[in-house]
Amino acid sequence: MTASERRSPELAPVPVQQCSIRIDKEDIKFSAGHFTLFADGARERLHGHNFNVAAVITTRVENNGMTLDYNIIKRALRALCQELDEYVLIPTLVPSLTISTLGRSLVIVFGEDEFRLPAGDVRLLPIRNTTVEELAAYLLNRLVGQEAWSARWGVTEIALEVSSGPGQSAQCRWRDVGA
Repeated sequence: MTASERRSPELAPVPVQQCSIRIDKEDIKFSAGHFTLFADGARERLHGHNFNVAAVITTRVENNGMTLDYNIIKRALRALCQELDEYVLIPTLVPSLTISTLGRSLVIVFGEDEFRLPAGDVRLLPIRNTTVEELAAYLLNRLVGQEAWSARWGVTEIALEVSSGPGQSAQCRWRDVGA
């Protein structure tokens, strides 16, 4: 048998493919304090969670058999988590919350409850509530806003998931409407 006879048969070119990759690393997380506001006018007590963040990105498979550089996504997710890590998260799109500054403190008033917190320990977020649903949408919008995802890698969809503990998470999706 000659060398050419022993070679593997050549495969036909693979047509354009879509593939979803999941980035779900142990260190893509943040710890933060918050309280949730309920529809009946009540609120949770101020408490904290260790939030985990994961992303599923759908894109084309390139001729080299790869989709995209995972490290770019991991760095972007870690940076977003770092912005929230070890802060008290306060939503600013809530009519029932009053937020003001007093010296170096933020004063947050909800009904008869008043929180006075060091301003440097608080992240004011343009969200309606500090729920995993709102945090997932906020982080997804920030991630999509950082890159021209669809143009750079042919990304057609990104799903970003935030969990506040095992069995409790929310996932929000961005889709390239031009894809």
